[in-house]
Amino acid sequence: MKKLAIAGAVFIVVIIAIGFNLSRASLEPLAAAPDPLQVGREKLHGQLLQSEQREAEIEKQDWNSIALLRELISAHQTRIEKMSGNTEAGEIVAHDREAIARLEKRIQELAAAEQEKAATPPTPQN
Repeated sequence: MKKLAIAGAVFIVVIIAIGFNLSRASLEPLAAAPDPLQVGREKLHGQLLQSEQREAEIEKQDWNSIALLRELISAHQTRIEKMSGNTEAGEIVAHDREAIARLEKRIQELAAAEQEKAATPPTPQN
């Protein structure tokens, strides 16, 4: 009788352990290695974030110079041309287009300010 009780207890413990492992396995997602396409997307996104930070610093330095802002626009246009064949680079191309629009608006603001400054006669000083 003792042997049967011990065997039954061992059997119940094994069933509980199996049930516990199965329930944990169904709750935890399987970790699969990312495919090359996903790795490429993540790499492009990382490059975009780095370039955004670098470009923000450059824009701060060149914000009041029309000539330097035009050079930045040229750089964005070059990158758009390079990325035009890459279907996965849509985020980068969109960022460049937004940057071009922002920089063109700033150039217009600077040009208007220069025209206003040139049109305003100097005030005589006493």
